[in-house]
Amino acid sequence: MKKLILLLLVSLNTLIVFGQTHPNDLRFAGMDIYADSVLKQFHIAGFAVAVVENDKVIYAKGFGYRDEKKKLPVTPNTVFPINSCTKAFTDALCGILVNEGKLGLDQPVRDYVSWFRFYNEYTTEHATIRDLMAHRTGLPRHDQVSDFFDNSQPRDSLIYRIRYLQPFAELRQKYQYNNLMYTVLGVVTEKLTGQSYEQNIAERLLKPLDMSNTSLSATGLMASPDHSLGYYYDEQKGQLMAGDYGNEPNPNCPAGGICSSVADMSKWLIAWLNGGKYNGKQVIPDWYVKEAIRPQTPIDNYNYGLGWYLSAFRGGHFRVEHSGTGRFSNSTVCFYPSANGYSSPHKIGIVVLSNEFGDYLTSLIRDYLSDKLLNEGRKDLPGSNGEWSAWFPGYKAYFASMHKPNTGGDGTPVKPSPLSHPVNAYTGKYYNAGYRTIEIYLKGDQLQARFNRVDLSLKHFNFDVFDASPGGKLKFNTDNDGKIADITMPLEEMVSDIVFERTK
Repeated sequence: MKKLILLLLVSLNTLIVFGQTHPNDLRFAGMDIYADSVLKQFHIAGFAVAVVENDKVIYAKGFGYRDEKKKLPVTPNTVFPINSCTKAFTDALCGILVNEGKLGLDQPVRDYVSWFRFYNEYTTEHATIRDLMAHRTGLPRHDQVSDFFDNSQPRDSLIYRIRYLQPFAELRQKYQYNNLMYTVLGVVTEKLTGQSYEQNIAERLLKPLDMSNTSLSATGLMASPDHSLGYYYDEQKGQLMAGDYGNEPNPNCPAGGICSSVADMSKWLIAWLNGGKYNGKQVIPDWYVKEAIRPQTPIDNYNYGLGWYLSAFRGGHFRVEHSGTGRFSNSTVCFYPSANGYSSPHKIGIVVLSNEFGDYLTSLIRDYLSDKLLNEGRKDLPGSNGEWSAWFPGYKAYFASMHKPNTGGDGTPVKPSPLSHPVNAYTGKYYNAGYRTIEIYLKGDQLQARFNRVDLSLKHFNFDVFDASPGGKLKFNTDNDGKIADITMPLEEMVSDIVFERTK
């Protein structure tokens, strides 16, 4: 009975959202045709989109399937991971804590987590909360640290490892995106409030914004009666494959763990378009809304604010946006906060959530609708050969490159040289203080690897080098006595290969 009531409520909510859509709005003419074309071209199972104008939802619709096998359609209330679009929520939480007198954006992180360290002492002593929010600590992504993290350990254990991670630039020298810095921000909010990051987001943002169909875990997503499965397109098999969203709990939740629907995310956009207000209530501090969309870190021809990228769309429309890519999902959220002097007289917000890896589809839909809403007059309907169609060949080439065989410099397949040692000489545990343990063991006569709690598939490439999926090339190295001494892996492209020393 409870499940039936819940389903009826979700259905009612869907009707409410569709009721806000203006069926005669010519700006959305052709959207169904375009969406169908893009779904087919990009082999996407489904996506949902919503558009906000000023303080109202003017368009909300689902396309394709949330469950491709069962042919369950996507609706505006279908829940997807929003991935890195979570970062704006984490930063907004920090802004709220500033308003409460608990936090200072320009105070060193060490003021709030005394034991926290970077690789070098100067960054440790001077890096501020704002530096973490604006991606300017000089630390490259090191994403594999959290990808191969033991999720049973607390966030403190994850961010403790940062002291061992090599930077590639000095503090505030340049922009460098980093998910781990947002995990640090999540820990800071926990220390200041005595509550979990998840509780803080739910109480200070989700509840006042009436985002009742939003959760902070893959478990919460799957509990929704209108949730989407995750997918990827297998080029070799030529078909969509379902995938697992990931393990629980998610220590990196502050960087990308929120799951939501376009109906709920529309409420988030309404607040940003109206100075932080939703239904007459100041949810996000007005001063923080202005600060977050002010340039903080330059990046070539655009800027990063606090949890948002800032750019000039079509050279004249100030756009605030962020995208997010997960294991089998993608998202994008954008808004045009000021229309003064632009072709559109209104403030516009767009959210697109998809159930497949890769940011092509969500970016295409976002920019297609931006053109329509801002009266740019550009087209990319089937057969138009418009500029957005140019993305498709690049997308196919990218995924084809992931399945290329091992080749030499002349393009011919490599005939691998044999291992330098008997196969059992490679077994054992290898350790790095930042990335922790890789265990090499035998399964029959084949080498296998376990990276913390993640199994790696080892395929012999050449000599003492293996393809380790996921993770890249794994190379065994010898000491002066000819014994296997360590493993190197290119887990962070902006610094030297990560070294795992063999333990006794």
